[in-house]
Amino acid sequence: MAARHFINDGTTLVQDALQGLALTQPALIYDRENKAIIDSRHDGNARVTLIPGGGTGHEPSFTGLNTIATVGGSARTVLIIMNYTGDVLHFHLAAEKARLMGHEMAVLVVGDNVSVDRRKSGKVGRRGLAGTVLVEKILGAVARNESTTLKQLHRPGEDIVANLATVGAALEHVHLVGKLTTDLAVRTDQVEVGMGIHNEPGCYMLEPQPHISVLVDQMLDKLVNQSDEDAAYVRFNDAADLVLMVNNLGGVSNIELSAMTKVVVERLGNWSLRPQSPRDTSIRWRFMTSLDGKGFSITLLKANKAMIQALDAPTSSPGWTAHQRLEGPPSSRLRADLGCTFDTKSFSAAITRACDKTVTAEEEIDRFDSLVGDGDCGSTLARTAKAILQGFEKGWCVNPDGDAFRAVEAIAKVVEDNMDDTSGALYAVFLNAKLVGTADWNRATPARVGDRTLMTHLNHSLESLTAARTGRDRTWGMRASLGRAVYVPKQ
Repeated sequence: MAARHFINDGTTLVQDALQGLALTQPALIYDRENKAIIDSRHDGNARVTLIPGGGTGHEPSFTGLNTIATVGGSARTVLIIMNYTGDVLHFHLAAEKARLMGHEMAVLVVGDNVSVDRRKSGKVGRRGLAGTVLVEKILGAVARNESTTLKQLHRPGEDIVANLATVGAALEHVHLVGKLTTDLAVRTDQVEVGMGIHNEPGCYMLEPQPHISVLVDQMLDKLVNQSDEDAAYVRFNDAADLVLMVNNLGGVSNIELSAMTKVVVERLGNWSLRPQSPRDTSIRWRFMTSLDGKGFSITLLKANKAMIQALDAPTSSPGWTAHQRLEGPPSSRLRADLGCTFDTKSFSAAITRACDKTVTAEEEIDRFDSLVGDGDCGSTLARTAKAILQGFEKGWCVNPDGDAFRAVEAIAKVVEDNMDDTSGALYAVFLNAKLVGTADWNRATPARVGDRTLMTHLNHSLESLTAARTGRDRTWGMRASLGRAVYVPKQ
């Protein structure tokens, strides 16, 4: 848990955050009196108004909170709230007061949590979690149509909720700004499955912390297992379209969340479930957080085509960072039809000789490199040379038709995959630039001929083999102006 913060005064944090949001979004207005954010572009008399609501600390969720009197118009208003007792009471109170003022209202309560079965949840029902974001996004897209009525929003909203399932997991409790850390919140080597977004207890604790695949398997079991009717809320095995959302509870790094998403998609396959195209119907990011919560949640939506279209619809909401679907099939790597061929036998023999010599010189090159660096240049070159030789043995690097473009393209790919550091980048840029016919590949580096770097012999090699050898020999005694050689003493 991060018990330290840059802002430690919780009394003004909410107001300051709302004002900061408005400062970065020109179309949003901060209503200081009501502690609300108003979208200045919305016309409540032309379209049904949607007002999502909840407490703070779950941003970017609920930062679209408005006041009914300000934005609700003659086209009616829908309040979208999560199933928490306090939220339900307060928003129903707001709806009743709005009705007294003449507004036609509807309240949609979202409950998508599956960590607590029907018997334990009792009359309260499922509490609301990150699936609420999908409800808001879909209904928001539908509401853009001026002819949409209140019933045409509320009924589909209930259908979405009935087909939603979410379960979360966290390593520890969140820390409130300006509050002391308690011993109860400190955990080591534990994962709580089913934990809510307000530090509510989960359904069980895992100790020690399992591998991510094991954890995801247990979470998916909560979502899709139909063996216990009391705990099975949505039947996904007959879903025409399946939407997956992996949500960051606030404290997980982006790189870790991406890796988690890969695991979730893979493990879904064990249940014979898979988004029809993971790139199209898998969503991951911070949508509903729990302050700095070190955790994540998995949401599944049993969707139909209309829901998918609504999720794909463009939006200007600052909190919706999901991709927009790109129409058309993925294109293959672009290439020019150079019509250039060669004698594959001679080419293979020449490349093989060069690679063999590179492997033989590995130790000598490493020895020289150790004088100015970390002594791995020879190892790097030899590793790449061996990979190219393997490519020739398996037929990756040479086509029977002698296509020079594809041969160089294959070698460039091997270089990219096996040769790291500066030299690897230079060789890869050089090869790829030649493939696409880039005349001035020197833009990638300030090094030029005469700087005693790889650029000298690479540029000479564009002319001829003889020029390349001449360029190589000229580096002898040349004064270095770039690279590690700059720091080598003259002696």
